[in-house]
Amino acid sequence: MAYSKKKEASYIAHLDLARVFDRALRRAQIEVAYSEGFNPHPKIAFGPPLPVGVEGVREYVDIDLKPPESPGTGRSLQEQEQAFLVEVVAKLQKQLPEGIELSDYALRPQGSKAIMALVNLARYRTQAPFLEAVTSAQLKEACRKWLAREKIIGVRYKKGKRTERDIRPFVSRIEILSHENDNKAVMLFDIVTGNAGSVRPVEVLVSLSELEELPVDIPGVHTTREGLYIEQPDGTLIDPLEMVK
Repeated sequence: MAYSKKKEASYIAHLDLARVFDRALRRAQIEVAYSEGFNPHPKIAFGPPLPVGVEGVREYVDIDLKPPESPGTGRSLQEQEQAFLVEVVAKLQKQLPEGIELSDYALRPQGSKAIMALVNLARYRTQAPFLEAVTSAQLKEACRKWLAREKIIGVRYKKGKRTERDIRPFVSRIEILSHENDNKAVMLFDIVTGNAGSVRPVEVLVSLSELEELPVDIPGVHTTREGLYIEQPDGTLIDPLEMVK
């Protein structure tokens, strides 16, 4: 399923989001398949975690459902599956909190990989205000110089522990979508994601501020993740749901 996560729902952390969907599925009386073993858990897999406070326009979740006990009559298998999915989506939506809206869905082929294993690129749109006037030429030059660097060390603090890593490999593209009165820019970031990790647009903006002296008002930054994609070797971006429709 594809869903949006906006407004107050953007502050639901990734682990809490899994609980939100689990509870909603239970309340909707939708039977979910469980893993086997000593500690079985519902087969629900989300796409790459969305940073807390960042809105998502097209996020993804894989849910393995138990098929209906009695198939419908007089309809093809495809028609039965479609009717089943429509019912599931409608029932689930009623139980989800405000700000989470299901927008699209498809039946994943049996045995195919979950979306989590396929998605390798996230696209973000970020509104970045400046502490002082910045010309278009200055903004473009700062982004060009940053992208030209071979290595860029980013710093994160987690549970009071400082970690350093090279964040440059995670940024495949920066585009300036608009630049208003030298006081604010709307920027697009294509961020590599996967098992090796990822980086947040605000981390890139902090780095641009420190390395290229771009006076970004970091507390005023607002970011939306517009989509998650499967990037092909030729650079083509594929919507994960389109692969199974």
